[in-house]
Amino acid sequence: MTDAILAELAAAPAGVVYSCSGAAYVQEALLAARSSIRHNALPHVLFASVDVAPEPGLTVARFEPSANPYVDKIANMRRSPFQRTIYLDTDTFVVDEIVHVLALLDRYDVVAAHAPGYRGLADPQVPLAFYELNTGVLAWRASDRLDAFMRDWEETYAAWLLAEPFPGAGKPSLAADQPAFRRCAWQHEINLGVLAPEYNLRLGEPATIVDRVRVIHGRPRRRSFEQIAAAVNATPGPRTWPQPSRLSALSRRLRRALAARHSPTGRRGRDRGAR
Repeated sequence: MTDAILAELAAAPAGVVYSCSGAAYVQEALLAARSSIRHNALPHVLFASVDVAPEPGLTVARFEPSANPYVDKIANMRRSPFQRTIYLDTDTFVVDEIVHVLALLDRYDVVAAHAPGYRGLADPQVPLAFYELNTGVLAWRASDRLDAFMRDWEETYAAWLLAEPFPGAGKPSLAADQPAFRRCAWQHEINLGVLAPEYNLRLGEPATIVDRVRVIHGRPRRRSFEQIAAAVNATPGPRTWPQPSRLSALSRRLRRALAARHSPTGRRGRDRGAR
């Protein structure tokens, strides 16, 4: 049945894909998919390990889960029926149109945002300066080259779960499938395009943003996705996220005022020098 569903979608040039392993994540996946459907006129596919009722704009394809949801995630990405695919984790929330990301695939094989807060584990086969990408928001163009890369990514990560080639490589609690993605992207010489953090704003990690945030990624604790979206997009132009507290902002202004007061180039220094 799943093969028939995907065959019907194969004629669509582009679409959005989600992977949901376990009943506990169904509602999260549906919330994520609904947020994207509101803004993006593309077919959406949810690969689910349990029965999920289809919704307007959303096709559900069942799969048999493995013991690891990250392995399932890569396997389901490989099952995408589209020529150009946007993959989103179930803990993402789309607040604006992102279809234009697919235009980057005219030039790049894969596009993704940097993994914030770190640069990558110490993989001896990858140059230190080759950054790690966050695999919760990805877009790619189907090709034989990408098929080989994704197959290697899945197999490499599955193998690393059994035997780590370096510390942390196979521990989902640390970085999940991303170290294997980094290794395989380097070895396959994948042409990578890097998205700005506005397309993958990771909650809990500091970021500098400039344009309108379009995808929020994480699990909110105190505020809803809608409240976070309203706050983060309230002010245009360069800004930091999370927003600094009023107390810290006041503290910074006070420190600047004190520094100017006691600086030789400050107002008091200039007045003293003029006498």
